[in-house]
Amino acid sequence: MLAFIFDPHPESAEEIARVVNSIGLETKKLKTLAEFISALQSTPPRLIICEAIISGYDDFILLEYIKKDKNLHNIPVLITTNLATRENIIKARQLGANGFITKPFDKANLIKHIKLALDIRDLAQTETCPTNVNRNQGTQRKLSLKTIDEERLKSQIMQKIEEIPSLPAIVYKVMELVNSDKSSAPDFEKVVARDQALAARMLRMANSSFYSLSRKVSTISDAVVYLGHNTIRSLVLGASTSSLFKRSLPTYGYQREGLWLHANIVASLSREIAGVARLTHEEIENCYVAGLLHDIGKLILGPFAQKQADAFIALAEQGKEISEIEQKLLGFSHGEIGRILLDKWKLPRNLVETVHYHHQPEASTYTPRETLTVSIANSISNQFGFSLEKEKAEKDPANLSRRLQRLGLDPQWPQLEEERIRAQVDDVISMLAKI
Repeated sequence: MLAFIFDPHPESAEEIARVVNSIGLETKKLKTLAEFISALQSTPPRLIICEAIISGYDDFILLEYIKKDKNLHNIPVLITTNLATRENIIKARQLGANGFITKPFDKANLIKHIKLALDIRDLAQTETCPTNVNRNQGTQRKLSLKTIDEERLKSQIMQKIEEIPSLPAIVYKVMELVNSDKSSAPDFEKVVARDQALAARMLRMANSSFYSLSRKVSTISDAVVYLGHNTIRSLVLGASTSSLFKRSLPTYGYQREGLWLHANIVASLSREIAGVARLTHEEIENCYVAGLLHDIGKLILGPFAQKQADAFIALAEQGKEISEIEQKLLGFSHGEIGRILLDKWKLPRNLVETVHYHHQPEASTYTPRETLTVSIANSISNQFGFSLEKEKAEKDPANLSRRLQRLGLDPQWPQLEEERIRAQVDDVISMLAKI
């Protein structure tokens, strides 16, 4: 089964092709309008995925061409664009598009649209055809408007991701040094010294009671020697992302700047749990970083969740999980949004997967132990009410016990180590007060 992909941007076309290939379809990538039209006339495909806005041409010109041609109009067409306004969504549907994909796209959403387009070819016609008058017409119109609103909301959320700034170049350079066998302490010093404010924050963090160093460090080189390369990476990420996390998210139940505190507590607990579970030193630091970033998707979804605060609260009172509520009301969970953002930042796959599945660690296949560790740390933090307006009772205590056992820990570990956990949280609060 062949799918045509028309996208003037090679990286985007390649990304779409990988997703289409992953579900068993062959792909043909076409770069120019002339090439696309020629291919359509010679070998009509089973599916078309094409860019809506092409420089130098009228908007939706390809969609109009396909739907007006009697030999092509039955081919399902999915429109892709980063200009997903309400007007564009409506126009695409009216012209017969079978789906509207907002860039940067979510893989699961693209696959859903592909399967829907191939299984229900006349979806757009059912929604928009003015001659299809019957007793269900009112319901079909209502569903069409609902679809448009859902797609528009997803478009706004994806646009919000684009507005999040990339990580500073220093972060990527430090990660390169961490991954290099030839890097030395002076190399780290040279890179971090380019940003004196960042260096100062890192040193304050390194000298806090959280790291319990035997002597005070006054240079980044000293910090590298005493803490190690992977811990320096954690310090850089922590110092670089602090401004992002310091936002109010009342719908999620955090106190002022609570998400930043929660992120650091989960990171700290993840490091502690990973150590007790005897993960490798590298895995331990990976758990710390993933714990720090695990809820970053909430920064994107927060403003949208706030607009539906009453619905959030009502569903939460019914016992729904937060990810389930987000999916129902916003079309994404914060884990999915975190994955998309970290992919955009080009962070390592193990961090991306752990952030994505921290609420469903059983779904993790690449880094199952790291994901399990962060999931447990997150549950413990919520149970004890750290940074929350009130404690969250574990909806399924047996589930947490099973996860602790899977990691080789006593099911009662949180209760047995409560005093130690609370002391560690105090150290985190002390550290954050200094930066």
